[in-house]
Amino acid sequence: MAGLEALQESKAESTEIGHADLLMAIPVPLGSEALAPTIAKLLRACKLLSTPCRIVLALPGENSQATPAELPQASPEPASERPLRYVNYPLPAALPGTIPWLPNAATYREIARLATKLDARACTVLGTDSGFTRDSLTPDKLTLLVDPGIEGSFDLVLPLYTTQAFDDLVNKSILYPLTRTLYGHRVQNPLGTEFQMSSKLFPVLSAYALRDSSQQQGRLPWLATIAANRNLKICQVQLGARRPSSSDGIELSDALAQLTGPLFLDMEDNAAFWQRIRGSHDAPIFGAASASAETTDTVDVRPMVEAFHLGERNLREIWSLILPPVTLLELKKLSRLSPDEFQMPDTLWARIVYDFALAHRLRNINRTHLFGALTPLYLGWVASYAVEINRSGIAAAQQRIEQLARAYESEKPYLLSRWRWPDRFHP
Repeated sequence: MAGLEALQESKAESTEIGHADLLMAIPVPLGSEALAPTIAKLLRACKLLSTPCRIVLALPGENSQATPAELPQASPEPASERPLRYVNYPLPAALPGTIPWLPNAATYREIARLATKLDARACTVLGTDSGFTRDSLTPDKLTLLVDPGIEGSFDLVLPLYTTQAFDDLVNKSILYPLTRTLYGHRVQNPLGTEFQMSSKLFPVLSAYALRDSSQQQGRLPWLATIAANRNLKICQVQLGARRPSSSDGIELSDALAQLTGPLFLDMEDNAAFWQRIRGSHDAPIFGAASASAETTDTVDVRPMVEAFHLGERNLREIWSLILPPVTLLELKKLSRLSPDEFQMPDTLWARIVYDFALAHRLRNINRTHLFGALTPLYLGWVASYAVEINRSGIAAAQQRIEQLARAYESEKPYLLSRWRWPDRFHP
């Protein structure tokens, strides 16, 4: 492979670069400690690709900012069939109080525009979770992520991580089952930050309009739903074990707002589409799943059950603006259960999420207060899930999430009725 050339993006140098078969983007600042080891893995992965291609590596930075000399360089070889070059693109500043690993929508727009300018066939993005990138994203995993798009078989390649039973519970309890039910694709990580997209998605991201909503705050568009709405081909690749992403310093209600709020907004935009979807189907999976070193310790559910009880006592008036009387009655019954007996039915939780999605649309209450009201209910679901896993063992965790997703699907007629006739359920 030829040596890497550090090039800055400009009109003249874009001509020098020419076109790229593949744009690879790493949306972390140039000073990040994750950058050099990730690029070193990219260099090794490029040699493993089944199809020779011209690759440009996009790093965030100003046009005048020099690419650091300490970044890995390829060993000198004869003229390579897979040259790799550096190019810069602007990285928007992170908004205060946001989840650090959740990318900004403006970042993805800049990447899509650069990919369009280079006439790339596909673009691979490696997320901002440096712990995952350094420890698990090996060259062979990178190849697995890149190949489906380069071969032209799929328009969106999303990650499938191996996680422990109590990791990523917002995704497992809301994002995955809700996205699956709405759009019919069983994509387990619809908000995965490692992915590959074909050129068919570039125009959509390039023109993606920011909302004024405080819940959106320029966050990442939902690529899985964009692809589903356009009938594009989606697959998943096994990227191995993943440690929990850090959200230190972020309140749970704020995390729920930042992760779930954009999906609720997406529901509003695409209601005409998802109301026609019935059932779901598997998205193809490539690669072998990795074993996860699970802890055998049980989870203490008492603090979560106490938070639920506190919410039931103090938030009844707010919940009555969001939830129908029959749901409020079921929550009242749950509040009488001891921690060891606490069990929230899957159908009840699915309906709660649907009701909050509708309240988000109708703006029954301030959206900040909305997610504050959802927080003790979410903790109640987590407590119920933990009670069951403590009893049945961690081996049942995946089956438990699949059972929950099926409950979401079975309750979709309830969502459709609530969405079309919201007043019917509040006599």
